[in-house]
Amino acid sequence: MSETTTGPVVCGYDGSRDARRAVAWAAAWARDHGTSLEVISADRAVGRVVAFDETARANVEGAMRDQLADLTADVPTTHRVIADSPVSALVGAGGDASAIVVGSRGLTAREDFAMGSTSAGVVEHATCPVLVITPRTPESPSGGPVVLAADGSAASDPAVAFAFAEAERRGVTLRAVHSVEVPRLPGTSLFDLDQLAESVLAEDEKDILDSLAPHEARHPEVSVELILVVGEPAVTVADEATGASLLVTGSRGHGGFAGLLLGSVSRRLLQTAPCAVAVVRPAD
Repeated sequence: MSETTTGPVVCGYDGSRDARRAVAWAAAWARDHGTSLEVISADRAVGRVVAFDETARANVEGAMRDQLADLTADVPTTHRVIADSPVSALVGAGGDASAIVVGSRGLTAREDFAMGSTSAGVVEHATCPVLVITPRTPESPSGGPVVLAADGSAASDPAVAFAFAEAERRGVTLRAVHSVEVPRLPGTSLFDLDQLAESVLAEDEKDILDSLAPHEARHPEVSVELILVVGEPAVTVADEATGASLLVTGSRGHGGFAGLLLGSVSRRLLQTAPCAVAVVRPAD
């Protein structure tokens, strides 16, 4: 059983090395999920030119096709040039998509920025799952577990469903990681902090198990490994994702306000994760 849809996979492409890696991942995702791929290049100026000149459109889309032929040869693929901002174009195309795949940086992002404006904007506004391919992501998916950043919140339930479906499809373990960061308050000893951490983790464990239970019932073949750890969530979850095939996170959890589209932990994971990250937003 899978909670994923069969719509096309949409991928942004700007000619950069990061974008090529995203297309390679998008093609593999489309192939593995039995769906098609739509590669989009969005630029206001170029898009306006091709909108009025079919020869120019054919040339640009043909160049995209030639540049990516080795990556998409065995996947039904369409190529489009859109006269719009990359974020708007990708989010719009993602309305009927099963997933959007983006590189974390493109031609317009400085090398010292861990995440470009396009990938950040798509993650924050897309209604379908978004896969972010970071510079630390392997060239192709590994056979490692699917790691879920678990917080037990209702908002994260779509991410839990997505993670279980992917673990079942891949035939791998689902590693649910929950991390608690205990503030170091004045006057507290290390013993006090350890006691507090153990107490918080014990309380959270029930919430996490309750949030996983209905999905375990729907996916009885998926082996679940629950890891409870004390530390900064974005760091500890990323550490547990070493060797993973995919890291899945919701866009916001217990600490997120409805107006904040991407929580601080999810944003940090997009910078620290050693593998591809799937961000799955709750229904509005």
